[in-house]
Amino acid sequence: MKKTIIASLLLMIAVMVLPFFISSFTMYMLTEVLIMGIFAMSLGLIMGYGGLQSLGHSAFFGIGAYAVAVLSEKETSIYILLPAAILISCLFAFLTGLIALRNKGIFFLMITLAVTQMLFLLFRQTDLWGGADGLGVSIKPDLGFIQLISPLSLFYFIGIIFVVTYLFLRLYVNSPLGKGLKGVMENESRMVALGYHVKKYQMIVYVIAGGLAGLAGGLYVYKTQFVSPEIYSVHMATTVMIMCFIGGLGTLFGPVIGAGVFIFLQNYVSTMTDRWSLIMGILFVVIVLINKGGIFHLLQTIWNKIIPKKKLTTKQKGAGVIELNESGEAK
Repeated sequence: MKKTIIASLLLMIAVMVLPFFISSFTMYMLTEVLIMGIFAMSLGLIMGYGGLQSLGHSAFFGIGAYAVAVLSEKETSIYILLPAAILISCLFAFLTGLIALRNKGIFFLMITLAVTQMLFLLFRQTDLWGGADGLGVSIKPDLGFIQLISPLSLFYFIGIIFVVTYLFLRLYVNSPLGKGLKGVMENESRMVALGYHVKKYQMIVYVIAGGLAGLAGGLYVYKTQFVSPEIYSVHMATTVMIMCFIGGLGTLFGPVIGAGVFIFLQNYVSTMTDRWSLIMGILFVVIVLINKGGIFHLLQTIWNKIIPKKKLTTKQKGAGVIELNESGEAK
């Protein structure tokens, strides 16, 4: 708990201080990083902690985005729009989870892909909410007592939501529910033998991840002022998955690092050449091959080599305890 609070406080301080040291363009990109960071964390949760490989996570992102865009025509309060985006995405995750979670591995992945592609075709080939042309909106976060208009206020708004989301996920993965989920991922048959309801743990994390992806989608509309069916596309689904792999699965902050690396490389490399996607693809393959655990695990390895942890082991002999040093000798 103590480490969780300290990490969250450090993140909050970083969010508050960063705008004073960066340009407006960098702040604009960081705003996108925070949004995609929430999106990537939600996918990293079910992949890295639940062992559920999904190619349909963009469905929840798109539902959250469209929920905010459509409802904003009648209501502007964030206290209605963002909760609506979360709840509708959670409901859709629950309904699709009833079908998808009956399957495992590649079959689960293909069902999730099929779901998001159905939504892509539905929104693209009909005139519903703009059809293939998308839907433009003009909406700013309305807190009731103030409307956030400037890019700086939007950055702070999204930054605070990002930190709260990170804190919530840290508490979740360290809770009995989170530890039980990890046990299901590591050895499902043993957890079943111990009497755990495996599908319950998977359904809970699937719904939570869907709701957080919907939240990210809603925030995305506040930044772009536009939403289109492309948000449901395979490109969006694979993009967030790449972010998770680059940053590192099995961690919460790894996908956020992956989102940052992806977005900054995409923006800077695209200014140098029209074939930026080829160069980025090669870079990502190299990153994954060099360290399969992703950038976060690579940084952890470097940190542990710089500051090695002292490992102490104990042997119990009678009523006493003998401490051993790293070489195994009694101290």
